[in-house]
Amino acid sequence: MRFTANALKLSPIKLALLAAVLLLLIWLGLGFTPQPLLVNSANGSYAVTDNKGHLLRLSLTSDEKYRVWTPLAELPQTLQDATLHYEDRWFYQHPGINPVALCRAVLSSLIPHKRWMGASTLTMQLARQRWRLKTDTVTGKLKQMAYAAWLERHFSKTELLQAYLNLAPYGANIEGAGAAAWVYFHKPVSALSQDEARALALIPQNPSARAPMTPAALQRLRQAWRTAYGDDPGFDRLWFRLRKDLPFRAPHFSERLHALHPEAATLLSTLDTTVQELSEELLSGFLRQHHLQGVVNASVMVVHAPSMSVLGYVGSADYFNRDIQGYVNGLKAPRSPGSTLKPFIYAQSIAQGLITPDTRVKDTPLRMGDYQPENFERNFYGPLSATDALVRSRNIPAISLLAQLQKPTFHQFLLQAGIPIPKQAANYGLSLAIGSAEISMEDLLRLYGLLANNGELKELRWLNQTDQAPQANQPLLLPEAAFLVRDMLETNPRPQRSFGGRSFGQQQAVAWKTGTSSGLKDAWAIGIMGDLLVGVWAGNFDGSPNRHLVGRELVGPLLFGVLDAIAMERPIADSDAKSPTGLKRIEICPLSGQPVSPWCPRGKTGWIIPGVSPIKTCTLHRRIRINPANGLRLCPDDQRQGETRVAEFWDSDELESFRQAGVRRDNPPAFERSCDDATESNAAANPPKIVSPQAGVSYPVRAGQQNTIEFSAISAGGRHRLFWFVDDDFIGEGTTVFWPGKPGQFAVAVIDDQGQSASAAFKVVPTD
Repeated sequence: MRFTANALKLSPIKLALLAAVLLLLIWLGLGFTPQPLLVNSANGSYAVTDNKGHLLRLSLTSDEKYRVWTPLAELPQTLQDATLHYEDRWFYQHPGINPVALCRAVLSSLIPHKRWMGASTLTMQLARQRWRLKTDTVTGKLKQMAYAAWLERHFSKTELLQAYLNLAPYGANIEGAGAAAWVYFHKPVSALSQDEARALALIPQNPSARAPMTPAALQRLRQAWRTAYGDDPGFDRLWFRLRKDLPFRAPHFSERLHALHPEAATLLSTLDTTVQELSEELLSGFLRQHHLQGVVNASVMVVHAPSMSVLGYVGSADYFNRDIQGYVNGLKAPRSPGSTLKPFIYAQSIAQGLITPDTRVKDTPLRMGDYQPENFERNFYGPLSATDALVRSRNIPAISLLAQLQKPTFHQFLLQAGIPIPKQAANYGLSLAIGSAEISMEDLLRLYGLLANNGELKELRWLNQTDQAPQANQPLLLPEAAFLVRDMLETNPRPQRSFGGRSFGQQQAVAWKTGTSSGLKDAWAIGIMGDLLVGVWAGNFDGSPNRHLVGRELVGPLLFGVLDAIAMERPIADSDAKSPTGLKRIEICPLSGQPVSPWCPRGKTGWIIPGVSPIKTCTLHRRIRINPANGLRLCPDDQRQGETRVAEFWDSDELESFRQAGVRRDNPPAFERSCDDATESNAAANPPKIVSPQAGVSYPVRAGQQNTIEFSAISAGGRHRLFWFVDDDFIGEGTTVFWPGKPGQFAVAVIDDQGQSASAAFKVVPTD
């Protein structure tokens, strides 16, 4: 730092004596505890790069500076040496103030027209920068020297040099070599070339004149180079970037990464710039296409499934658009997932031995206490395979399976997976199957990573660190179950055309699932193709509904557009989720999904997990004997010859669903007479099932009104008639009857035409 005329109000001798006395007092007497840090690294910028080291964003500090805390070990030795050579050659010898340089500066200042010489040591410059001192007066200069002496007393030379290189001015609001390297060269300071490091060392002496932000400043920096390094041509090889050229890419990703690693100044991420730009481009085009439908916001996330590295992360349609709350990170925000959780209900059901992919499940009206769920389309398909039920996203089968899960229940499974569900299981009930618990896209893709990684739960990987310790993966799903559910989802036909018109991924199977939240507020699509895991979402951050927010129809094409676009730009490796050794293929009945009986049609095989899967032989197809004279069925103990045929035995609710769908399925003919139950073993194993009233449930009736309570039951295959009794009083015949309710406790019984029965106790209570 140079003296000005204001600093010469005292004679040089008095000034030197005063400085000496002051320094002696400081050195001997000031033993107060130093501040814990020379540099407030907590209030620093952070730099985020993609997986190839290209800068995505350099943030500003709270005081609007670019300041990246960098340990001395990461600062190039060339930069350290050049800085000391140019700024303070005697740094390691002096005690903070260089007496020789100080006297020389004072004496030269007394000579008229003589150029003032600098007397500030590197430690003094650090003191000025650290405490924002004004040093153009005697008082300011003495204070600077006092602080310098204090610094030398309490910190090592290494610590002082590190602090200086992190606080030195490099032009405008750029402080420290770490920030300067990112601003001027878009690279970390540790990666600077020798010429780049030497050029940076020239700036702090006169940053306002030499910071290469204008052609004139660049020329002055060139002149300083020649003065310092002679005719070395290295300067001509340098390419300085302007501060306005600092990128602002993937803003939601950068902020998310900083939130996860708040102490890190430089974050080398896993983000793939090509994947990110493709995702942003397709998302923008998608929203332009659907803007007139009121679809104004969406998010996309892409993950490399084997490592769970985040490759693409688009949190909203436009970060700067406040009209759509674009600053909100839609990938982190919890939303209703609709049906996207259903694959994990099926995976648990397979693992707990409830179903196989081919098991026949019922998509028929279901009442569970006071809860009577419906399908999205408000219709029923009747009996269908578990695979078809999952692919068609039918609510009834998923809810029915969820109700049967035990150890763990579905709620417990989600908690084991680390999904932050705030409420107890009873608060959600069976509606968990259709998205009553909110979940973020990040957590949803972690779950789908289970299907891609043989049931192992892996955390998302954000940093591209070769020395990063391998994850301790948590086995959460049976590997065979994870594989089978992925295989089931691969049968889901892709949209006729993916968004963007590409179709390069058609040769590779895609396991995908969509979801639509209740009230049409969120549309989801999640897909696994090879080693890629992609999730897309569309909706409004304010929660407003839109009839176009239907997962399959709206965002399904966008999902495949992203998958196909990435497949065109980078190779898609095969999935690591190979067929586990614990699976076996067997011949199954095409209609029941059970192992074939002698009377089943042939030609279909399916997967089972030996020792886990239900392997009861098919009972849908049975051999019966018919009296040709009247077409009625003969009892098994009937000795007459009769005509033998194979019949299908569907339950009454399944037959009704077939009828509503316009599919013809015939019941076996009725018996000629009541058969002996002991000889009708197949029938005896299938009594009717009461759907309503539910056992133990109280049903209200109002005084003075006509109150009826619905009695309904499912008759087992081949049974034609159901008879209802309340406390042994006959009240009607049929699959459904209505009983005039009255207060009291009652027992209801239903008996089929072969004498098989079911019963339930219920209560009727009066209400006002």
